Amino acid sequence: MPGTNQLFYLREFSNEQLSHILAEKVKELKTSKGQIEELNQRLQDTVAQLEENQHQLISQKENLEQEVKLRTHEIIKTEKLATIGELAARIAHDLRNPLSVVKNTTEMLKISLETPNEKTVDHLNRIDRAVYRMQHQIDDVLDYVRPIELHRELTNFSFIVHDVLDRITIPDKITVHPPLEDRRIYCDPLKIEIVFVNLIMNAIHAIEEKSGRIDIIINDDDQNNENFVVIQIKDSGHGIPKSLYQKIFDPLFTTRQIGTGLGLPSCKNILERHGGTIDFTSKIGKGTTFFVRLPKRNLVK
Repeated sequence: MPGTNQLFYLREFSNEQLSHILAEKVKELKTSKGQIEELNQRLQDTVAQLEENQHQLISQKENLEQEVKLRTHEIIKTEKLATIGELAARIAHDLRNPLSVVKNTTEMLKISLETPNEKTVDHLNRIDRAVYRMQHQIDDVLDYVRPIELHRELTNFSFIVHDVLDRITIPDKITVHPPLEDRRIYCDPLKIEIVFVNLIMNAIHAIEEKSGRIDIIINDDDQNNENFVVIQIKDSGHGIPKSLYQKIFDPLFTTRQIGTGLGLPSCKNILERHGGTIDFTSKIGKGTTFFVRLPKRNLVK
């Protein structure tokens, strides 16, 4: 009622009741604190997960950008090489006939001249060497640009080495040591001959005008896979500078004025089509060793 004094009454609690109320409040506070700590931990875990996801996304983005750059570079290079290859194949094909005429004419001159003087013999030999170099370059071009169709069979490596060495003119100052052991490999013999002709020719050029040796070694690939063999072509040449390591399998890269830059890329392409690999080690002044890995049998199930 208006004007009436309002009275407030305080309830009295016993000490036991107050203790119980306080205990309940403390319990509630502890529960709330535990829930807050749990929520805080969840929040920290979520933030950490988000940061990790962000790092992963950034890494994936960088990897994708790098992959796109590499793929784009490969596509551009492939398109250029396809154009160059088509033109080179035509020129190489057109050069084969006149080179054959020159080679055959030189052979006929050697036979027809009964007592040729030393100067004439030297000139004829220079023509032979020039024709051989040109034919080798033409073969490099055609081997690289032609589609590779494999006709694989089990073949003794010793037969391949014999045919390869028959195709190569070895300078008198260089000795070639064939493998002491033999292995059977599952390959297209003619294509593998191309590989080893290129590798041995490169070894000869690496030795240059000095005397030297080329060792051909074959062993089972015991360390990695018993189904493969590893063939080494080891020369005593001048070695490959480290600055060129990443380039030597690039198409059109060559350090020789008479080279096409297609020999090693052709080797790599042929070996990869066989399911094999090629690698090398080198040391300046100590020579270079190429490692060719090839299957012993048909591994396709």
